[in-house]
Amino acid sequence: MAKKWLQGPPTNKDDRTNAVGLYHYARSYRAAAEALSKQSLESTHPDAPVEFLFLHAIELYLKSYLRLAGLSVSQIVSHNLPDLARRFELFGGFLMDEDKAVLASVSWGNFIEVRYIRTGFFSKAPIEALRRTATSLHETVRQEIRGAGLLCAQ
Repeated sequence: MAKKWLQGPPTNKDDRTNAVGLYHYARSYRAAAEALSKQSLESTHPDAPVEFLFLHAIELYLKSYLRLAGLSVSQIVSHNLPDLARRFELFGGFLMDEDKAVLASVSWGNFIEVRYIRTGFFSKAPIEALRRTATSLHETVRQEIRGAGLLCAQ
C-alpha cells in the first residue's frame, strides 16, 4: 500500500471517483440537510440551503449507483436529475412513485435555480418529499454497495 502511494495518487478519474466515495459524499450532504432543516434560521429563505443539500445528495446517490453499475465518470457527468434517474432505472434501480415524481419535477434549470433567487411562478418538490427521496436512494444504494461486497457506512 505504501509503495503504491509513493508512486503517487491515482490519476484516472474512474479510480478516483468510485461508488463508495460518491455514496459517502451523498450521505454527508443528506446529513447536513437533515441537521440544517432542524435549525431555526433567521433568514429570508431558510429552506433554500436545505433544498439544495437534499438535491445534491440525491444526485450523488444516483451517480454512486451508476458507478457501481459500471458506468464511467465521463458517462455520469450530468446534473440532469431526470436523466440520471432514467439511467438509474435502466440499470435496475427501483424508484417509488413519489421518487419518480420528485425526480421528474427537478430539471437542470430548477436544480441550479435553488441556489439563486427566482421570482414569479414555479413549482418545486416540498422538502419532505426531497427528504423521502434522498432517504429511499440512500437505502437502495447502501444495499447495492454492500451486496457487491464493498464496505460503506450506514
